[in-house]
Amino acid sequence: MQFAIRLLLRDLRSGDILTLIIALIISVSTVTAISLFIDRLQLSFEKESASLMAADRLIRSDDAIPQIWRDKARELSLQQAENTSFRTMIFAGEALQLSLLNAVTDTYPLRGQFLVDDTLFGAGKTTRQPPQPGKIWLSSRLASLLNVQLGEQVEVGETTLTVAGYLVRDPGSSSSAFAVSPRAVMNMADLGATGVIIPGSRVRYSLLLAGEQEALEQYENWVKPQFNEGQRWRTPIQKGERIGDTIGKAQSFLLLAGTLAVILSGIAIALASSRFVKRHLMQVAVLKTLGATPATLIKTFLIQFSLLFVIGAVIGLALGWLIQGLISSLLSGLMSTSLPEPSAARLWLGIATGLVSMLAFCLPLMQRLIKISPMTVLQPAIRLEQNTLIIYSIGFIGMFGLMCLYTQGFLLPTIMTLAIAGIGALVSLLGFGVFRLGRSLTSGATSGWQIGLASLYRRLIPNLFQLLVFTLIIMLGLILVGVKTSLVSDWQQQLPADAPNHYLFNVQTEQIDPINQIIDELGVPRSDWYPMVRGRVISVNGTTIQSLYPEGRGEPELYERELNLTWSDSIGKGNKLVAGDFDAEGLSVEQAAALEADLSLGDKLELNIGGNVVTLPITSVREVDWGSMQPNFYLILPKEILQDYTANFVSSVYVSDAKAQAFYNEMAQFPTVSMLNVGELLKQIQTIISQLSQAIQLVLICILAAGGLVLLASVRATLEERLEEGALLRVLGARKALVQQALFIEFGSLGLLSGLIAAAGAEACLYGLQVFVFNAQASWHPLLWGLGPFIGVVIICAIGLSASRTVLKVPPMHLLREF
Repeated sequence: MQFAIRLLLRDLRSGDILTLIIALIISVSTVTAISLFIDRLQLSFEKESASLMAADRLIRSDDAIPQIWRDKARELSLQQAENTSFRTMIFAGEALQLSLLNAVTDTYPLRGQFLVDDTLFGAGKTTRQPPQPGKIWLSSRLASLLNVQLGEQVEVGETTLTVAGYLVRDPGSSSSAFAVSPRAVMNMADLGATGVIIPGSRVRYSLLLAGEQEALEQYENWVKPQFNEGQRWRTPIQKGERIGDTIGKAQSFLLLAGTLAVILSGIAIALASSRFVKRHLMQVAVLKTLGATPATLIKTFLIQFSLLFVIGAVIGLALGWLIQGLISSLLSGLMSTSLPEPSAARLWLGIATGLVSMLAFCLPLMQRLIKISPMTVLQPAIRLEQNTLIIYSIGFIGMFGLMCLYTQGFLLPTIMTLAIAGIGALVSLLGFGVFRLGRSLTSGATSGWQIGLASLYRRLIPNLFQLLVFTLIIMLGLILVGVKTSLVSDWQQQLPADAPNHYLFNVQTEQIDPINQIIDELGVPRSDWYPMVRGRVISVNGTTIQSLYPEGRGEPELYERELNLTWSDSIGKGNKLVAGDFDAEGLSVEQAAALEADLSLGDKLELNIGGNVVTLPITSVREVDWGSMQPNFYLILPKEILQDYTANFVSSVYVSDAKAQAFYNEMAQFPTVSMLNVGELLKQIQTIISQLSQAIQLVLICILAAGGLVLLASVRATLEERLEEGALLRVLGARKALVQQALFIEFGSLGLLSGLIAAAGAEACLYGLQVFVFNAQASWHPLLWGLGPFIGVVIICAIGLSASRTVLKVPPMHLLREF
């Protein structure tokens, strides 16, 4: 062991092993910093989205919450609150109005805050406390309809409550954003006195939970098997909800960023390991001539690698922790919410990356090093490149396993691996062809550009490998740029500045024209008017829903409740036809609902509409953008089926702050029209999107910085051969300008070719990510085709010429003595 340590210390003093240590530190620190930062971002986004439903988890039930469920939550040390919501008439003197009333416990909300104001249509002030017993908060719209002010009383059932504030936002309201009645909030303690809940009343009971993730998972596993029809488990990132889709895509991006960090770290370790082995060829040969056995060499190198790993891992972990703290502090000024503290449990990825990289790349190379013949002392031309492909293949298999472990799946690592394998094959073929062409054009090279092109083929294997490394680094950077651009653009398109922020419900046919007149006079943008008729699916292809789901478990959302049905002459905004014929006389079904219910074209649905049974085939399937804030529907029926039923109409409008008061005053002449203001919800979503965009930009910078370091390492790995060639050229009388021109042509050609191939690979990889990971429509990225070659030429030339400046400054004889 002492011998191994002495050799290690000697290598440290000579600098031969510094490259490997630096690569290990960079790998561990980069992956650790990004992993910790991503973990904090995900926790922050989940916390922010949890505020939109007032809890970490939520149980909705059509029946009262069983006491045993509360006891179990208490047993697991979970915070809990309750919310009972129902529609009821609220009276104020001679005025009355149907409203959606929420009765909440004193602990509500568990996440987020109320916004309440003491002036009508005010911006609101935050509070965590619900109304006190005997008090009630009314939305400004409801207070206007009832013509009541603060301190006045309203009647709810058999009790009287005092108006104590104007409700601007209920943190749990987004979970039922399309409730048609104006809102009110009261204390749960007053609910019994109202007497409004009687057997047969339509009431929605909610149990809200918050606490540690492990406890929440235990509770979910315990409670969900007990669910019956009308009971559902909700999470903040609920699939199908717009904010859930947004955060889900952001998490996929962050996961992709972490995966790319793992790949970059593996490349850095591979390059440094190769350089380490080459610098120890002579040392091993001399030791073997002095009688060292393979067992002795294995023990020596294992001790050295273990010490190197411990040193690199400790420094890398500490540096990674500091980097993520620095990034978080920079981001704190940009985000409206503070990031949670990092979890030490996430340090495993940095350690695992360093360990797997060392084992996967260093051990195979070490085995080849140990098997080297002592004749290498006399024949220094012998190299280890015969099995380079096999060695690096073993290394990347190890990295693939690490990526699968990190992503907890195979899809993302497989897409990335196939892209890299395809790029590798393409680079080898194109590189060989281009380098061979360059050689044929430079016979009898005398000029700088001829020497530079000839050098590409003269160092064919190293240059092909370097071309692959350059291409991969640039491609990974382009992938991140493309994904970031696509995601942010997609979010901004889904939520433009003039996205509808008010919904008008319960509008009768004769009210549409006068409301349109008001909207047009105020210059308020609106969507089309859609009729709504209530109906329920009762059978599929002749089989009743009760037979398909006898206990109501696993029942798709399409079947679990009454739906709003509509008819339309056109497919409408926010809808895209994906199958069938929309104009056919049948049902048009929303795509996600059809997939969940396993429905396809030609299936026949039986619906109960107003007591009448109607059977229709599915003739089209639509993809619906629920984030467009346009009125959208699961089912669209032919007009002749619904036109004889009594319908009310719905539309959405965008009302700016400047026009809000005038709009509300005009709409007061339609007391039966229900108006839902989702402006505050939109502001919350836009805030989260802004935070996501800022976070993604910082993650992108980190990844590209790591890529730049790997680029530098790859140049340095083949620098010695270029220095030797440059020295020989200068000895033969070549001017510095000629040598510099040759280096520029060589690095520039490598950069241009790698940039073009990287752009093609990034485009192909982005297609797979957009279609299979982000569930988005594939799009072309022309920016990448210009950015790739530009980055390749500029950065690779800059790094190569900077690293090669020694050959231009040091006298040739000094360089030749080193070789």
